[in-house]
Amino acid sequence: MGAVDDYYAALERLKKNKPVNVPKGTAINKDTVAMEAGKKRGSIRKRPGFEQLIDDIEKASEAIAKRTPKEIAGKQVAKKDAEIGALRRENEILKTRYMSLLYQNYEMANLIQKHNIQVPKFGSARSISILEEKMQ
Repeated sequence: MGAVDDYYAALERLKKNKPVNVPKGTAINKDTVAMEAGKKRGSIRKRPGFEQLIDDIEKASEAIAKRTPKEIAGKQVAKKDAEIGALRRENEILKTRYMSLLYQNYEMANLIQKHNIQVPKFGSARSISILEEKMQ
């Protein structure tokens, strides 16, 4: 019964919302399980050997339908919160790197001026007087 095993594998992928042959978020029913398994629509019918598979498909469909929008939204919110947290950490790292490079430019400009070389002006930048105060 290799075909039934293919159907069960397809059903599991649909339950986990990680289908290969149909779009994500596709409803679970006999036709979508068949298409996910790479078979034709309507290939799962009430015939000997498919009774348990049909029952499992119906149970999975009911379980998905019973999930409340609040549960689904909660998972989406948790995922977005994790993404926001990662972006905030990356933002802090980039800010630190920027401040480090800004300070390095400041120090190089001071070194160049010590040797009486004209320091080029490259437009306006934020004041780094805060750094000067911390350094003294």
